[in-house]
Amino acid sequence: MNEKINFKENEFGYIEYKSKNPYEFYQIFNELDEAETQDSFGWLIFPEQGKKPYPLVICAHGSDNWAGHHHEHMLNFLNNGIAVFKAHSFDSRGVASTVEDQLSVTTAMMMVDVVEPLKFLSRHPDLDANKIAITGWSLGGMVAFYAAWEPIMEKLAPNGERFCAHLPFYPPTFLNPDEHRWSKAPILNLIGSDDDYTPGILVKDICKEMKKAGADVEVYEFKKGHHSFDSIHPLTFWPEALAINEKFAQLKNDGSITFITDEGKAMSANSFEDRVKIFETGEIKFGAHSGGDWSIRRDAMDQALSFMKKHLL
Repeated sequence: MNEKINFKENEFGYIEYKSKNPYEFYQIFNELDEAETQDSFGWLIFPEQGKKPYPLVICAHGSDNWAGHHHEHMLNFLNNGIAVFKAHSFDSRGVASTVEDQLSVTTAMMMVDVVEPLKFLSRHPDLDANKIAITGWSLGGMVAFYAAWEPIMEKLAPNGERFCAHLPFYPPTFLNPDEHRWSKAPILNLIGSDDDYTPGILVKDICKEMKKAGADVEVYEFKKGHHSFDSIHPLTFWPEALAINEKFAQLKNDGSITFITDEGKAMSANSFEDRVKIFETGEIKFGAHSGGDWSIRRDAMDQALSFMKKHLL
């Protein structure tokens, strides 16, 4: 899709590229070629000082788009000689936020948005193709997390390009796959113990299954941490925020997703219409907190940078 994108030495900055709009994972597995092509863009930023070829972190934002604390993490990487690529999934599609509906831009779309840069930036003469990591926050954390699920990467990057490390911040990990086949790359999940937006219990439970399957995955939990614990914004309750329930949906080998209601009814979750039907059951939780804590912020910045330095430098 982006085979014609090539780079010269010292070429960085604004990059336009092609992505796709698969609505759910099912479309990635079964209908990716037919999915609508999306004009996308991002920013490749080189560090002021560092050793070429640079390691790289591809960054994915949350459901409220890019935020200040995301940029603080990126600046930490840059100040330590690590390049960053900032994918603009929402801005490319003319969307400001999906906090209240989670309908207009999906994880599946954002997966393509980050894997395509993984592929074409692997050809950049100033970047180390073997040291491209991924990080993301909330919705973007889900992208960074499931980019370690090997079956979906085999569909998105059939030539074998893979991320060398994964750093999801407070990811929604409610899709429990039938096939626990994961990347061998290190994965560090940063979660808050008091997160009522994307519950940490799901992260801890799925990571237990991943470890049994041989994944190199860890969970670092910040005590009394809420969603967006690395933000400077004070703790705030958002009554219209669509939050994640503390139960898994089933992710099958063909990419299809099945949601089980509290009454035991199985509902497919493979299209826009399916999502609306699930919302109409009344089982979707609205209302959640987000906000930072000064001590946790400092710890989170340290944990994130230490992880990237360990695996990229």
